[in-house]
Amino acid sequence: MATQTFEYCSLHYLNQWLTYDKGFCHAFSNGSIEQKLSTLKSAGGFYRVARNLPSEFDEHKGLIRYQPVLKIIDSVCKEQFTDNPIKKILEIESAISEQYGNKSVLSLTTKFLWLKIKQPVLIYDSQARIAVGSKNGDLFSYYDKWHDGFEKHKKQIEDACCQLSQLQLYAVDQEVATKEYITEISSNTWFHERVFDIYLWRKGNNA
Repeated sequence: MATQTFEYCSLHYLNQWLTYDKGFCHAFSNGSIEQKLSTLKSAGGFYRVARNLPSEFDEHKGLIRYQPVLKIIDSVCKEQFTDNPIKKILEIESAISEQYGNKSVLSLTTKFLWLKIKQPVLIYDSQARIAVGSKNGDLFSYYDKWHDGFEKHKKQIEDACCQLSQLQLYAVDQEVATKEYITEISSNTWFHERVFDIYLWRKGNNA
């Protein structure tokens, strides 16, 4: 299907980056506490994980919405994920889960962590999990299968990203997304990984 080509997925992610992730990442890096809390609300809505954080565990206790999550996410740094990223992700997931009634928050945790530090975090998503064929909740298996798939398609993804600047007229924000900007942003490995995420999401959604 044309909508599952890496050319399509690279343009899809470019526009997602321009519309959502760029602002989310900027807020986590440079924003005030208020901006970060607002970003968690927006990102939770966009990534459809807000339901995993019932308000009875923050607002109903007199806390600001998502305040317990921000306290945990804001304290981490990229260097903590160097040796064993999966172990660290699961540790953070457990900390967030304890604050919210011991609900499963693996997908949410990886999405928020990616917005904070990007690599080496991989976004765990139910559709992507279906696409790679890992067991539900098994992050170790997911990482292995995700990386195997990425390596298999790496050259195709890189080639699609190299051509992405030629599609500048299809960018949602052409003032920001100049050809130079597109070339620069799409040359990052983390961008290639997110293009693969879009590919997996569409594949899993159509499974």
